[in-house]
Amino acid sequence: MTLTLSNDSTVHNPPPFPPELWIKIFSLATGAPGLLSYDGPTLSDLPRPLVKEHEHKLLKESLITKRNIILVCRKWHALATKFLYRSVLVTRPATLSSLLLALGSESSGPGRSVHVGWWTRRLDILIQDDHCEASDYALLANIIRRFPNLAIVNLSIIMLPNNDSWLQNLPESVVMALAESCGPSLRVFDCSESILRPCREDLMKLMAASPNLNVLRCPICSPSARDKSPSARLDVPVMTKLQSVSLMSVFLRDYLPDDRDANHFPALRKLAYDCIPPPFLDHTWKKFVRLNCANVTTVYLDYSLQADCLQKELDLLSECCLSLNDLVVYIRSWAEISPNLTLPPSVSYLGLHSKLRKALAFHFKQLFAALRTISGSKLKTVRLLHADTVEDLHENHQALMESELADSTCITFRIEDNEGHLLIA
Repeated sequence: MTLTLSNDSTVHNPPPFPPELWIKIFSLATGAPGLLSYDGPTLSDLPRPLVKEHEHKLLKESLITKRNIILVCRKWHALATKFLYRSVLVTRPATLSSLLLALGSESSGPGRSVHVGWWTRRLDILIQDDHCEASDYALLANIIRRFPNLAIVNLSIIMLPNNDSWLQNLPESVVMALAESCGPSLRVFDCSESILRPCREDLMKLMAASPNLNVLRCPICSPSARDKSPSARLDVPVMTKLQSVSLMSVFLRDYLPDDRDANHFPALRKLAYDCIPPPFLDHTWKKFVRLNCANVTTVYLDYSLQADCLQKELDLLSECCLSLNDLVVYIRSWAEISPNLTLPPSVSYLGLHSKLRKALAFHFKQLFAALRTISGSKLKTVRLLHADTVEDLHENHQALMESELADSTCITFRIEDNEGHLLIA
């Protein structure tokens, strides 16, 4: 077939579009920024449940695009299959059987064929409304064993199985599948929003099998009969690559090594922890922070205790985290932030988030009073993290905000909205 031009000259078909360019186009069309990264800057300082909600929305949108691309023609199917399986999202147990079957197929790569699970880097199990049976977890374990290069695992399994002996305990077969099949490649393990979690012994085995683990978010280990035998307690492995960990104050002992004077997280740079009632034992927590957090640069503090105790947390960070630069604090409402707070002297950025979305005027007055009286020798920026808060201020409390912040002589730092712009231009 030829193309005929008006001047009677004839031009043959142009050469085929290079596959390398198609692959680049598919990568740009199906990629979601940050979803496959684990060692770059944090994309958002919002609480993890809100971040995950946004991530899952992006994953679902990307999946729709991927499915449409591979249905265009056989050539596109062959070129784009690896992008389809780059991240896998499971939302219903009923899809596990078909996923396992699909993972048995092969994908053509440059000069070779590989099973499609070879391309998978991220796995999200988000099961909230369906009931899981024991057989579902057996399927999940088999699926995980098809992912030899898995780097990011997010588990959020809300519904519990019928079998009470499995209550809140992620089956050992699932954890061991992760450890044995993709331990060396695993960089992120997150079950912070899951009711089903590994018991402590299984988590220690997973950590030991994952020397390159960079991010660990498992603040609560499920109870197990094996926990009752101190002699059988596995020690916390030394994690030389672990840079970010999420903890919960009342479950800190799960992460304490046998040698309480040893630092098993020497590379730690980011710490996220929940302070929830009942208060933790100060001595144990202080010792952990002092040993493990000297080089921490970022702290996410989810604070649910009395407002007047927040300064104690800040004093501890001042004492133990001499490299701390970014501090993010989540509180229940603006009414629980006290005036005259003193930040660690090294902190230059403070992010604030209230879990109460629609605040009353007196809540914001409490916030502004705290901002007028807060002190930090290196503080440059305070950011209100949630868009709803900023929108509420501008739409319903603009006059209050301007009057409360009118005297700018006592405020030596920027107050920013969620996008990093000045709150009051």
